[in-house]
Amino acid sequence: SGMLPYDQISAVGGFPESFEARGIEWASALASIGELFTLPLVVLVAIMAQPRLQFALACDGLMSPWFGRVDDEGNMQNGTLFAGSLMTLIASFVPLEYLNDLISAGVLVAFSMTNSSLLLLRHESPDDAPGLLEKLLTWFNALCFLSSLALTHLCTSLFGKMLTGLCCLLAFVACVLIHRWCPPAAY
Repeated sequence: SGMLPYDQISAVGGFPESFEARGIEWASALASIGELFTLPLVVLVAIMAQPRLQFALACDGLMSPWFGRVDDEGNMQNGTLFAGSLMTLIASFVPLEYLNDLISAGVLVAFSMTNSSLLLLRHESPDDAPGLLEKLLTWFNALCFLSSLALTHLCTSLFGKMLTGLCCLLAFVACVLIHRWCPPAAY
């Protein structure tokens, strides 16, 4: 959050407790209320989109045709039943602190996929190296993931700090290579 050193940030309520440590009680209360209301909304939005996503994947042949069945009124009952049951099981058995982390990780993965898709639309692999852009993007995303894992779990050791630094450096190199080797796409 930038308000506290990273090793003092609470894993349970980062923003509320950071505001409280700075003596800004009203902001702490507001952040707590915001987290209380937004987490269920994010979960609700995720649940609502699942049947339509499963239907589209089934129509493309990437999921079972069972998910593509629609009743006479246009409802996707199979996808709704599956997504609702799965989300109910997750909500029943996964502790809230893990659920919060999973939602945050899912949002970050979605942002990464969106940004990678934009790069794929705006750049192309050179003619003499087909697939180069896709390979560099894969390496970039993998290195970013590894650096976040190393930063989260290995930051107390010298090896962890070196591994994090190396992953960040290689991810930066992948960005530079994309910029230099992959020309803008011709529209």
